[in-house]
Amino acid sequence: MTLTSTPMTGRDRYLTALRGGVPDRVPLHELHWSPRFIRETLGQLTSPHHNAADQVAMAGITGVDMVWTAPLGFSALTNVQLHGEEFVDEWGTPWGSNDQSWPAAWSKDDIVKGRDDWKRISADIPDPDLPERMLQPHRTVELAAGKLAVVGGVRGPFSAVWMLAGLVNMGTWLYDDPGLLAEMLKVMGRWNTALALNLVKAGVDAVIIHDDWGMNKATFIRPIDWRKYVFPVIAEQAAAIAGTGVPVILHSDGNLNAILPDIVQLPIVALNPIQRGAAMNLAQIKKKYGSRLCLIGNLNTSDTLSNGGQDDVEREALSCLLDAGEGGGYIMAPDHSFHGGVPGANIWRALDTCKAYGRYPLDQNAIAARLAELGEKQ
Repeated sequence: MTLTSTPMTGRDRYLTALRGGVPDRVPLHELHWSPRFIRETLGQLTSPHHNAADQVAMAGITGVDMVWTAPLGFSALTNVQLHGEEFVDEWGTPWGSNDQSWPAAWSKDDIVKGRDDWKRISADIPDPDLPERMLQPHRTVELAAGKLAVVGGVRGPFSAVWMLAGLVNMGTWLYDDPGLLAEMLKVMGRWNTALALNLVKAGVDAVIIHDDWGMNKATFIRPIDWRKYVFPVIAEQAAAIAGTGVPVILHSDGNLNAILPDIVQLPIVALNPIQRGAAMNLAQIKKKYGSRLCLIGNLNTSDTLSNGGQDDVEREALSCLLDAGEGGGYIMAPDHSFHGGVPGANIWRALDTCKAYGRYPLDQNAIAARLAELGEKQ
């Protein structure tokens, strides 16, 4: 595999790694900068909403190689107001939010509790093709100016349904009314596919499907049920997007080990976030599936980034480089996001470590020497 000899743009670097190649250095990825870190870095937020101006400015200052954007109405994210505001989204779901919940909000009620609710909701589904949904994606593409990779986000079927019905109702329907669950998954998968195709028309470089399937120790539902009800729908969604020629990334938190052999059969190019705290072993996954998937993530935001010192963060970033950086196809990122509980100094140490030691060809001796200098975690 040929190595590049001149510095790349962030866009070129990110897309090269995304497709399994070797860029000039390991790229950096972040989906949602916290308001706290945006204020520390930019001085103030452009608006209390997730917006193109702040995201592109943050990427430029931090050296992250991509920027995330989403259609208006992305599971309330682009509607979220900070400081505890409450609102009802276009589906009728009531939400609450505050600074700590960024970049999302929490559902205050399940609006689909059974077939009657779904019949009412499905009779008047919001229009996925509303032009205003693409205002931020278009602006993001414009501001990125071909220098940053623009990654457009949509929901997958499982997450979209749970935001209407909740996990308890979904679990009950697996036994009491599997037909209802199957129908909702199909409808929501296709609705989000329509959003994704509009993102492609808006000019995004990649699409990431957000569809969390796991807890720290296992999947939310049994793997056999996931294969029966979720896999066919996510496969259809990913195939429709991949058919445009735009690479597809799958985002799912949690322990996915039981379904990884299935995930690699999907028409996707990358998996994110490889949650370290959920027993997702980056080195093992790289060895087994690295020829098939680009791996994005594995910096532990639940523990190391939130609670560790700067040396702990550097130690973990270096281990990620050793575990998955060799041969390309790895993008460094947190295993959730640089949320408000992560000190700014730890974010900068992670980013700076990747820039300093992530250049290709990787100098494994230098990485090992630095690890020895840092010593064991206390």
